[in-house]
Amino acid sequence: MRNTRMSGRARRIALCTAIAVAAGTLLSTPALAADKAPAAPKAAASKVKPRFDWNGDGIGEIVRNGHIGPPSSSLIVEQPNSTDTHGLLVDADLVGTQDLITPGDLDGNGMSELLIVRTDGTLKLFVDVNNGPYQAAWSSTGWDIYNKIVAAGDLTGDGKNDILARTYGGDLYLFPGTGDLKAPFGARIKAPGLWSDFDQIVGVADADGDGIGDVYARNTTDDLIFFAGTGDAAQPFKAGVELGAGWHTYNQLLSADDRDGDGLSDLLARTLNGDLYLYRAIGQGRFADPVLHRSGWAGADVLAGAGGRPDFGKKHLIGRDADGRTWSRRAQNNGQFSTPTSDGLEKDTIGYATSLDGSGIVTKLRLSGGRLLTEGYLYGAGDLGAGWDAYTSVTGPGDVTGDGHGDLLARDKTGVLWIYPGDGSAQKVGDRIRVGDGWNAYNKILGSGDVNGDGRVDVLARSTDGRLYLLPGTGNSAAPFGPRQDLGAGWNAYNKLATVSDATGNGTTDLIAIDASGQGYRYDGQGAYGGKFKPRASLGGGWNIYNELF
Repeated sequence: MRNTRMSGRARRIALCTAIAVAAGTLLSTPALAADKAPAAPKAAASKVKPRFDWNGDGIGEIVRNGHIGPPSSSLIVEQPNSTDTHGLLVDADLVGTQDLITPGDLDGNGMSELLIVRTDGTLKLFVDVNNGPYQAAWSSTGWDIYNKIVAAGDLTGDGKNDILARTYGGDLYLFPGTGDLKAPFGARIKAPGLWSDFDQIVGVADADGDGIGDVYARNTTDDLIFFAGTGDAAQPFKAGVELGAGWHTYNQLLSADDRDGDGLSDLLARTLNGDLYLYRAIGQGRFADPVLHRSGWAGADVLAGAGGRPDFGKKHLIGRDADGRTWSRRAQNNGQFSTPTSDGLEKDTIGYATSLDGSGIVTKLRLSGGRLLTEGYLYGAGDLGAGWDAYTSVTGPGDVTGDGHGDLLARDKTGVLWIYPGDGSAQKVGDRIRVGDGWNAYNKILGSGDVNGDGRVDVLARSTDGRLYLLPGTGNSAAPFGPRQDLGAGWNAYNKLATVSDATGNGTTDLIAIDASGQGYRYDGQGAYGGKFKPRASLGGGWNIYNELF
């Protein structure tokens, strides 16, 4: 992953671009720069302040969180030149928060701000976080039409920091900063091209020394591309420059801006085992060779400013033994699971839904006398009514309808699948919505979030002949799934299948499979490749102590 000149692929793209322009067609992705020797590195003309500088020393810090979701969650600030961390407690309730964004100093008073993105589409701004504890100064709804929101410093050249937001269709919009914390962003401006090819987008304050924000984006063919800011809101980026392949070695890319005091924004990259590597910026968007910066970072579920979209709602794998006792194991973001802890006897538990109460913690589902009973993190026990024994499968994959609340899917005995839309309480559901018939063709229906990397909740289904299918989510309750995708045969070799929202730290759903001998395997989700899983990785033996896996 060292810096390279533009690859042959990039030259071909540039040639195709020229042909397309000559023919009068539109580009579907942002343009790539022509192949030429890079200019000599230069120091920043004037240092741009890091977007999160907790102690005011001019060096950027990382905001991270081990478990985001429960009330009074503690955010942690990590300093670059020591192993010290400092607790940063948000007074407001962080329940339902999926992502953290550090937009910088939005009003020019020298203090840093923090944005949180909630699953219900609310964007909330906390101000002057250096003085924490602190309160929200502004919030806005409707941001659930975007699958990624990015802070990238000042993109318009007016001295005010801006944000970017990408729709599910791949359109990228710039929201210019206003300097007013009560209305911090102006009307959106569409950027040219489609940005759907990128599975990670990282904004930086200034990587090339011109005082304008920039963006790094990783595409689905494993290239990292640098988009230098122009300062022009209508055309915010220059043509992209490829920096080489191999970047899917990392499960997250992020930036805390300047980590070494030279005024240029650096890039950080986390491996599966939790090592954090530093790519020091040397100008023109390029880097020096990476150096190991920190270890032990696998446990951070959410890293502020990371390029991917964090998972939400089901980090635990739960097994039930022959005595009816359940055992819970939490995904560690490194492909492994914690030591099992007993949850007690749960003989009537039929599943664990992806956070019906918006807490980020699974909701237990119990069937008793035909009544479906819930047990959520926030509001305790609930009763969803009678008649649920009419269904042969009940699962909670997450927000199927696109309203920000977890939903249930139930298949009746005739093979018709129904949606029961949640309201964010785990105490009640709305009137059921018919999805369609033919679902008796599957002997397993499961899901725990986003499989294909587009930010929508997807479902996996195994047919009676052993083929596994992906049903990609649309976020539309009237037509909740797109055409199914065949993920291959042979899945009847496993007598237990279960999903977790993310076991490997990249934000996409992973599949756990157990064979008859008790050998466990993990199929890592890699959303950038259309929902296909990586080749299986062994989780070892002994999994046949569980009769069921949720």
